[in-house]
Amino acid sequence: MKRKYPGLRHVVATLLVGVATSGIAAPSIAADLTIGVIGPLSGPAANSGISMRQAYEAVAEQVNKGGGLEIDGEKRDVKLIFEDSASRPEVGVSAAQKLLTRDNVDVLVGDSIASSVTLALMEVAPSFGKFMMSGQPVSIEIAKKVQGDPERFGNFWKGSFNSDAYAKTLFETVNSLIEDGKFAAEGKKVAFIVEDTDYGKSNVEFTRPLFEDAGWTTTSDETVPLGYADFYPQLSKLRGDAPDVLISIFTSVNSGIALVKQIDEQDLDVLHLAVYYPIRPEFLPGAGKAANGLVWTPLFFDPANNPKHKEFASTFKELTGVDGNGDHAQGFCQMSMLLDNIKKAGTVQPDTLSEVFAKTDFPCVIARYVYDTDTHTPKVGADYLPVPMAQIQDGVSFAIWPKSAATAEFKPAD
Repeated sequence: MKRKYPGLRHVVATLLVGVATSGIAAPSIAADLTIGVIGPLSGPAANSGISMRQAYEAVAEQVNKGGGLEIDGEKRDVKLIFEDSASRPEVGVSAAQKLLTRDNVDVLVGDSIASSVTLALMEVAPSFGKFMMSGQPVSIEIAKKVQGDPERFGNFWKGSFNSDAYAKTLFETVNSLIEDGKFAAEGKKVAFIVEDTDYGKSNVEFTRPLFEDAGWTTTSDETVPLGYADFYPQLSKLRGDAPDVLISIFTSVNSGIALVKQIDEQDLDVLHLAVYYPIRPEFLPGAGKAANGLVWTPLFFDPANNPKHKEFASTFKELTGVDGNGDHAQGFCQMSMLLDNIKKAGTVQPDTLSEVFAKTDFPCVIARYVYDTDTHTPKVGADYLPVPMAQIQDGVSFAIWPKSAATAEFKPAD
């Protein structure tokens, strides 16, 4: 039986149950519930950071319209305080110190996008005795910190999966295409071009061994600065190495657009698998026809083929005036889950809130959030948080893996 995931209106309504019930005396008004949020509002990943901000704000606004949340017996509005990390750890640490001291926030969310910033923030937050959660960062090093020192990081919880989930999706998609006779990897050679961040490098750390253990050779493993856009030197090397598969990993959509266009200009014959950047709505208009045939992950959000996702996009635009995208869906679900758990805990006391997080079973438009309590990471899979692979065909992304979630067959590039 397929699990039904509630839409945006249903999730907000669930959050408001018990908050504004008629006929019950309202609790006394107290100070706001303050949540400090750190994420890239400038720099190469700013578009994603701004989308996450818009989603977080939409959830908080709807909860406040319904009467806020009852915390320690007093009704409070949710107040979000945003600080820019610019995807730089040192900037994020300064922002955290400001939020935790001057603003004295009750809860810290950070980073909304960058794994490297989250890893730095984790070293700061425990000394302040506050609950902390991340947004989209997937580096498995975050989970390793929790698992390696549960006493220190026991009140930190990830908002997204670990980087090894991407590795599995990348490798198993290629294997599936080969087994189905849709792709021939004659040389069994794979190459990587990734941004020089914890996000980029941690994904390669888990993806490369899967290929190499299956007899593949890594011909090149190129790291480039965040926001890099001149890939001609890397592509010249690729032409000489002639890999069967190229895997690119960027949080900067401009880097992804530049790479895809330059591959098209150079007419390189390679199966190109991309991680993250095609999720951004500006990618397709920027890359144009050069993106046709690109295989990418994660297709969390598919309003073209999924009615629930289409409904979310429409409702999100009604609430915010902005077209809903994949980052909005992730941010909406994460903030909804956080506020729902705070409501259940009835407090922002870190240990109590962590106990509630350990029991999380929160369905939202793109996932059902249930935690691995050893790593404080959402479980991955068809019944939890899926990490599907898509292909761009004639300007539209379709799921092609796993087969149980596919909305189209893989098409070889022209």
